[in-house]
Amino acid sequence: MKEHIIRDCLPIDEFPSYMDGWSKKKPGFVTVSSIGKSGGYDILKAVFTDPSVPDEDKQVVLLTAQHSMELSGVNTLLGVGNFLVSDRDDAAEILKKEIVVMIPCSNPYSYSKQDPAYQFRNEAGICEYFAFRFDHIAYDEATAPAAYAVKRVIDEYTPDLMLDVHGVWYQDQMVIPSFGTGGNGPNHSYNKSFVDSVLRAGTEAGSAVFDNDSYEMLFMTDRKCQNADITNHFFATASDQGAGPMYPYYNYHTLFGAFETCWEEQCVTQIIEALRIGCGVWGSEYYSGYPTRTVVSPMGHNSIRAYGITAADRRKSRVELWRIRNKIRLGVGHPEMPGLSAAIICLDPESGKVAKNYEPMESSVKKMAERYEGVNADKILELTSDFYPLYMAYPDRGNNLDGETPLEIKHGMTVRMSLPFADACNYTVLYNGNELGIDELDGYTVTKANNWVHVDIHIPAHKICPFAIAMVKYDCTVPKVGIMEF
Repeated sequence: MKEHIIRDCLPIDEFPSYMDGWSKKKPGFVTVSSIGKSGGYDILKAVFTDPSVPDEDKQVVLLTAQHSMELSGVNTLLGVGNFLVSDRDDAAEILKKEIVVMIPCSNPYSYSKQDPAYQFRNEAGICEYFAFRFDHIAYDEATAPAAYAVKRVIDEYTPDLMLDVHGVWYQDQMVIPSFGTGGNGPNHSYNKSFVDSVLRAGTEAGSAVFDNDSYEMLFMTDRKCQNADITNHFFATASDQGAGPMYPYYNYHTLFGAFETCWEEQCVTQIIEALRIGCGVWGSEYYSGYPTRTVVSPMGHNSIRAYGITAADRRKSRVELWRIRNKIRLGVGHPEMPGLSAAIICLDPESGKVAKNYEPMESSVKKMAERYEGVNADKILELTSDFYPLYMAYPDRGNNLDGETPLEIKHGMTVRMSLPFADACNYTVLYNGNELGIDELDGYTVTKANNWVHVDIHIPAHKICPFAIAMVKYDCTVPKVGIMEF
């Protein structure tokens, strides 16, 4: 039988000098520090960014290899570090627009063994990647030191994007290279278009890539069903399943992706693409960065989004809104029709005194004006007079608010009204009947993409009303209706 040898990799005791070499090659651009201990070794973190550019408008990316005995993953991140301190123009652009936080070997104990038997083991015999739960780690810090070290970094940076790199340990071993997919549900990203863009970079570089979600992904269900034949026709998951991505997503709405790495060259190419994406304006976004701003969107076309001009402000807003998303009720004026879009935003525990689900808007608006200051009921009703009678329709999930006072939002919020007409124009934008102008902090902005027009209504914290109606009246060309004749 052929003898398999461990993949070429950096000796564990050379990590400090190797990572310090990045600082020496690009002074001021790289900061290396210890964030904990594992097996007696320092868990090292490197932060890459251009110090000449203020940090306020930079995206934050966290790169980890939490299964550190999967050597191709660690090698990949060391290669990405070498790229970031290179003289390449794209590396310089990334460092101007992003803060890249890297923990290339979060479990030095496992890595130091150079033995596949330690792929999922630390000193206590547990896998620290699977020690993560939604809001905590399942063990104490003495048992899971690497998990706590990673958690502290996540809590400090609340990253916009987190990528965890897995892989193989033998020199000639192969794993099917993939990204944002896999049998472990939490490794899936919540933005399929982002996954597709990263995968495409590998394909365009001549590599074979695999995406289970586009190949033959089974319909997802849970494990409560006891019929084995039925469960074998579904992708089964469990509510108690734990993995590293769950924590940053649940707490901070971090965009996450996991790689399976066979060949380091291929994965480095894809990570560079993932970093590059954060430097540009994504799809229907108004600002550059990653697609993380939408936090509440029960019906898709109207949504609550992070507020702020700078990336740092939007990050604070995103985290605040994400943590209270189950308490925000978002609905629409119904029936919907061309030329008018209305979103109903409820933050008040006593919302039932203002509007029941599917109550006529006319009666609700009058009660709003009596209850809240600054509601221009006449203007709302004037705007809707040319349309069908509107009703207040929103998911009736019950009252999730605690206490008796309205929900407080400290960092502002943005309400997105997405209009399904490429030529939508001549907007009249109202918040509680008060007309708004174009303004990124106290007004509206417009973004056009893929035959949609997205009107973002930006509401500063001091103007947020516990019960509000955001409206956009506009002109558009309506496609033909009725039975098509050919």
